[in-house]
Amino acid sequence: MNNEKHDIKKAIDQIDVPHDKLDQSITSAMKAAKTKNKKPRRKIWPSATAASFAACMLLGSAFVSPTMARVLSSVPVLDSVFEFAGDKGLVIASQKGLSNEVEQTVTDQGISLTIKDVYYDGTRLSISYIQESPHPKDHLGEFQLKADGQVINFSDSRTGKLLTETQFAGVMNIAPVEELPDSFELSMSLKEVGDVAGSWDFEVPVTLSDEDVKTIEVNKKLVYQDMKMTVKEMKIGEAGIKLSVSVTSPDEIDPNMVGDDMLNLNLLNDQGFALTQLDVYGSGSIVNGQHVMNMEYRYEPLEYASETLTVSPYLVPVNTGQSARIEHSLQSDQLPLTIDQGKMGNIIVQDLQYDDEKMLLYFEVDSDFTYDGHFQFNTLWLEDEKGNNLAITGYPERVEGNTYVQEFKKVSKGEQLTLVTFEMPYLDVLNELNVKIPLK
Repeated sequence: MNNEKHDIKKAIDQIDVPHDKLDQSITSAMKAAKTKNKKPRRKIWPSATAASFAACMLLGSAFVSPTMARVLSSVPVLDSVFEFAGDKGLVIASQKGLSNEVEQTVTDQGISLTIKDVYYDGTRLSISYIQESPHPKDHLGEFQLKADGQVINFSDSRTGKLLTETQFAGVMNIAPVEELPDSFELSMSLKEVGDVAGSWDFEVPVTLSDEDVKTIEVNKKLVYQDMKMTVKEMKIGEAGIKLSVSVTSPDEIDPNMVGDDMLNLNLLNDQGFALTQLDVYGSGSIVNGQHVMNMEYRYEPLEYASETLTVSPYLVPVNTGQSARIEHSLQSDQLPLTIDQGKMGNIIVQDLQYDDEKMLLYFEVDSDFTYDGHFQFNTLWLEDEKGNNLAITGYPERVEGNTYVQEFKKVSKGEQLTLVTFEMPYLDVLNELNVKIPLK
């Protein structure tokens, strides 16, 4: 990874909440690239807990080694890695047949990597893969991307799930700094997986999906203290929404910070519910003594028809020190349970259900703040009698409205469970900067 990082990382590192889901939401929201007088390159790793990405190709030969044959035959059959490990937008794109199958594989140093599918629609470029190795969650190192032979300046985010003890299915979302053509040959070169040096190279054709992506020009200018923000445009596709924003501040001031707070953007439908934010990317430069950041915010697609979308800026405190830990004994026959999080309101645990393989915790949020579909910038989890975190996924999923469900590893009904969260710092919504965007 490029050594030049955005100054905001120092602020993020001061957040002491030590749990994966909160780390992920804070990092994915605000780790943006920063440069001065040169183009940024590979500066964003938006998920602190995200799995690594690599891609590869089966060399131009009809021969497949016995080792490779065993690897390929052992991979569990998946209808789609996008549907298994992707977000809702990629699930939709796969189910509608909008992604393109690739199926290119290469093996080196006992590590096999297979590119499965690619999806490119103007709001996102996403690639799915399967990694086969003794340690399948080893981080895949820095790699180079080229479009038709030209080096791409880009950032990326990576997510995924284990298939077996030796297989990992993952998704990489690529955010190029420059616009890409509608059709191009994507070259990828990887030289390191974990501590293992090797060579994994491939070529894959990428073509813009023929689906209709709606572009809405906004060009709304906003001013808040030393920050000037322009909401430039919004692109709405089957697999998600991309919001393009530029932020300008004096050179000595971080444009993603307002005082000691990080700036983030909710995107609200006409019912007031926040769309799930997937990731945030940015690149910057100094122009006439001003620091200009060009940001791209990506959100899951609309679940229901909405006549408007509202950009809602808010501030995330980062220099608050260690938040107070809140613990409650959790017993399914003593629900509902109300948990006071201070200024951010209450969490009301409604139900704990057991099925064959996991437990499902249902809860409602009573807060003035509008959380998104993954309850980002807040967190809760269950611990067993030994203090082990039982979370299967690092975040809950919104059921409807302000109600969420989160999966946890199953324990016996008689075992003592502890629900843990934190007293949350207040997230200040800048209502005076809201921008309502008509969709019709």
